[in-house]
Amino acid sequence: MMHQSIATIDSPEFINLQPLEINPLMSSCEIKVLYLGENRNHSYITKEVATEMAKTLRGAPIVGYYKEDKGDFRDHGEKVIIDDEGVKFECLTKPYGFVSPDAKVWFQKFDDTDEFGNVLTREYLMTTGYLWTGQFEECGLAVKEGRPQSMELDSETLDGHWSTDQKSGMDFFIINDAIFSKLCILGEDVEPCFEGSSITTPEVSKTFALDNGFKNTLFTMMKELKFALEGGQDMELEENITTEEIVEEANVETPVASEEEEIAVTEEEQNEVEPVAATEEFSKEEEKDDEEDSKDADDSEEDNSDDEEEKDDEDKDKKYALLESEYEELKTQFTALQAENEELKAFKNTVELKEKDALIDSFYMLSEEDKEEIRANKENYSLDEINSKLCVICVEKKVKFDLEVITYSLDSDITPSAPAWISALRKTRDSKKD
Repeated sequence: MMHQSIATIDSPEFINLQPLEINPLMSSCEIKVLYLGENRNHSYITKEVATEMAKTLRGAPIVGYYKEDKGDFRDHGEKVIIDDEGVKFECLTKPYGFVSPDAKVWFQKFDDTDEFGNVLTREYLMTTGYLWTGQFEECGLAVKEGRPQSMELDSETLDGHWSTDQKSGMDFFIINDAIFSKLCILGEDVEPCFEGSSITTPEVSKTFALDNGFKNTLFTMMKELKFALEGGQDMELEENITTEEIVEEANVETPVASEEEEIAVTEEEQNEVEPVAATEEFSKEEEKDDEEDSKDADDSEEDNSDDEEEKDDEDKDKKYALLESEYEELKTQFTALQAENEELKAFKNTVELKEKDALIDSFYMLSEEDKEEIRANKENYSLDEINSKLCVICVEKKVKFDLEVITYSLDSDITPSAPAWISALRKTRDSKKD
């Protein structure tokens, strides 16, 4: 009989772990999974579909096929086995980490530069994960140096359809829905389907943890500054500082003595005074002393009030000077941000013009005379408008598009962009010759 262990009815005692308390033998990483639109694998993913697919990223394994003799990772590690039973595929990758269940998932735009120097802005689906660098030193390459990444989709749940791009005449597989089965670390010399896809140390995501306390402090300071410069008008304030508190601080009232303080003799002292039995001279002298005491008390109270008013005025002057200094600093920062924004707008305009020129040039089947009007007015047209106008001209000119046919040979050198199964077939063929 196997050993049994049955839970008792006692309540469990949970350990209060903090969010960042994880196994120290793990390293966090950042993953550019895929980019939107068409890719060179002849598939197409919209943002809406990618958003739905992103729900299956959490928990996905991060795998790789590491070769000791190469000292680096290779491709997806699919081995083709051809024997008397038919063709079989064997997976050579092993898990090196995972996308955590609470991972951040977001879209981020990047400017990718191709081998011809053209800059293309692509929107990537991104997430974060963990690698077991303490157990498998080789996966530390992705964290220390960065490595390409290629995602794998579950073939059983993959849904889509083929469609022809009217602009290029090429067929694309439009993905309607899919589940991420793996994220694969590739070797440095292996080109992924999505050119910029990678696994690196956290770069973009490390800026997400902003100091909310600082933001609240800055917001409150700006509110105080606006309040002071607008002459103490009522406004809504956040958190610990309220309008009533600032009004109380700005309008300090002169302290007024209470009724008990104005009474020269307390009730207790009156009870201790014996009935008047002194002479008339003593009564006059006592009355004179009381007048002098009352005058001294009034003079002392007036001096204290003046000192307190002067101190309050000094405090208000210091606070106003400090707020004025902070206001000037904020104005300087705002001016710098405006200048930076203008530079970014100019840079964006330059990039867009290059993209428009590249799009116009891609219609090589049209003459420059055909494209003259569009090129002259490219600043007034968007990329979609330019593409539509050029396509209309192609239709009017009855331009014929030639489909690109790619062939592979088992006898020639295999290029890096060739599918992995080509290399596998060659090895199988060579082994049978031997």
